[in-house]
Amino acid sequence: MQTQGIFLSWIVVKDLPKAIKFYTEVAGLQLKEYHEQFGWAELSGPNGSSLGIGQENNDDPIKAGQNAVVTITVDNIEEAKTHFAKKGAHLIGETIEIPGHVKLQTFIDTDGNKLQLVENLMVD
Repeated sequence: MQTQGIFLSWIVVKDLPKAIKFYTEVAGLQLKEYHEQFGWAELSGPNGSSLGIGQENNDDPIKAGQNAVVTITVDNIEEAKTHFAKKGAHLIGETIEIPGHVKLQTFIDTDGNKLQLVENLMVD
């Protein structure tokens, strides 16, 4: 497993279109991706990493207003899951796959912070 970096942090919101409006009109970010069917948007400025915005979902333990989720992008999520678990991280739930986009695995670090491992599936 090789870590590639931290490229995305994301938040959960109750109203995705309202949040997109806030982050574009108030924060001045540009909408880069919007996937209504997945309840997901990504925004960024001209420099730096991206902010993901996810629609609150009853199946997800992360609720609007709780925290931002930092993602760690890896080249192989299965290897990363094994590595992180052996080193004391607690994996939460199953790996989620958005076909053709990403695989996601939520985990809790040794201090109780929730983060996610991400493997990009998109071919450049």
